Amino acid sequence: MADTKSVSRKTKAVIDLSALISNYQYLASLAPQSKTMAVIKANAYEHGAIEVAKALEPVVPAFAVAFVDEALLLRNAGITKTILVLEGPFKKSDFSTAIAHKLTLMLHTQQHIDWLKNQEQYRHDTWIKVDTGMNRLGFHCDEVADVISQLSPSQRKQLVLCTHFSTAEVPENPKTASQIAKLNQLIEQFSCQFSMANSAGILNWPASHGDFNRLGLALYGVSPIKPCAIVEPLIPVMTLQANIIAIHAIKAGETVGYGDTWQAKRPTTIAVIAIGYADGYPRNAKAGTPVYINGHIAPLAGRVSMDMITIDITDISDVAVGDTVELWGKHVSVDTVAAYSDTINYELLTRLSARLPKTFVQS
Repeated sequence: MADTKSVSRKTKAVIDLSALISNYQYLASLAPQSKTMAVIKANAYEHGAIEVAKALEPVVPAFAVAFVDEALLLRNAGITKTILVLEGPFKKSDFSTAIAHKLTLMLHTQQHIDWLKNQEQYRHDTWIKVDTGMNRLGFHCDEVADVISQLSPSQRKQLVLCTHFSTAEVPENPKTASQIAKLNQLIEQFSCQFSMANSAGILNWPASHGDFNRLGLALYGVSPIKPCAIVEPLIPVMTLQANIIAIHAIKAGETVGYGDTWQAKRPTTIAVIAIGYADGYPRNAKAGTPVYINGHIAPLAGRVSMDMITIDITDISDVAVGDTVELWGKHVSVDTVAAYSDTINYELLTRLSARLPKTFVQS
């Protein structure tokens, strides 16, 4: 009988839970008057929601996820802290689920308010999404008074007005200041709690720090600031790594990989690494994308295959079959790989394949 627990490849994502906690504590310290929530939607940006939540639960006041199913996964794993469901209820029965499992729902349509009216047992904070310029979810500013008038006195006492920034990652963009001003007018009018700051808001816009902040990307040690800027205290939580499975020499003029898109300009040593787009490494990563190995950077050579990539190690002498390489992590920024792949850091993190195992470490 085959051993189904056997692992032949060493390809994996290593998740540093100590770095995760360190990042949270640093970012929360930037807004000491706020309750900084940890956003762990999309399987904690594919870092492993259950393990991330268990590591953070002793230090965070609350979590946020995208939809009810993600919240139930955490509850079933024993997470007891407040969980905010950012996309709110998809159907009326989601309120019953929220009551049964103590979930807080973001409300952003009139239908949500209508559903709320008959939910006497729903006694959580009343989060109302306000559209101040993102033009995605939420009530327009001139609709908020009517929405609040439909709430019960107890619901109004627990009111939290929330908005989401569209350009907070760009410190010079004046739109964020405009969004802050719009929500501030409503906060003053209704004397309520509020939430504005995402990761970029926490770092770039102190005026956006509210009763609650929603910390996402930066929690995982990835900078949300554009153009790409390193935030020194942050530590990348994920290291994507794999091993060299073959090394061979090719002559000048020979090609590597599908489509013959990369041609050797000199006698070249090529290393083959056991990772590909089926694992979530981006297929459109260009030749030259950096890979870290034994203290050196080697460039990607040729197209990314389903299960393998090839790198040029001609100028690196101490490389052998079996050596581990870092595709992104503490030595190669996921932002750098994203730039070489014409995408963004969020996408690279969240689209890792289910076949890629995770290892959790804590120092």
